[in-house]
Amino acid sequence: MDIPHENYLAAFPQPRTAGNVTLKPLTLAGAIRLGERGVSLVRRVPRGQLVEAAFVLSGESDLGQFCKRAKFGLSELSRAVEAVLNDAFATYVKPAAPKNARRHLTPHGLGWPLELAEWLCAEYGWSWREALETPVATVHALAAASRQRRGVRNAGMDYIERQYVADAKAGRVAWITLDSGKEEAV
Repeated sequence: MDIPHENYLAAFPQPRTAGNVTLKPLTLAGAIRLGERGVSLVRRVPRGQLVEAAFVLSGESDLGQFCKRAKFGLSELSRAVEAVLNDAFATYVKPAAPKNARRHLTPHGLGWPLELAEWLCAEYGWSWREALETPVATVHALAAASRQRRGVRNAGMDYIERQYVADAKAGRVAWITLDSGKEEAV
């Protein structure tokens, strides 16, 4: 069966709009800037932080000018910000953890973007600027592909497999075969 093209495109998210504001895909640098402003990426952005989140995602440099120029409804802005964040993590595939792995947390989410940027630099020879300006969804897709190339198993389905399951449940396909070779009827 052919893989629908939209599954591949998840690794290359498109900008979203709210009113006259264009929100760019979340990059590693954007994740760091949101973390510095206390905006959580793991729960819904509170109404009080929507404008700051939109400012960061717009890529503009002056918050005052952004606020003067921007025209949008808060519910429209909330949906657009949420869509950008959902796009960013749509391609995330959790790697299977080694038995002796220790879990570590970093405050305000500032650690994982830098770890991913360092990985891009080491893995592909990219500059820090290139790494930091890469959309998070693209980084997650590259990391999953790199793990697969090295024979590292995933802890769950990858984003293409998740889309297959969603398509199957919606009646768009009748069966799927996962990377594990297991065939699932739905």
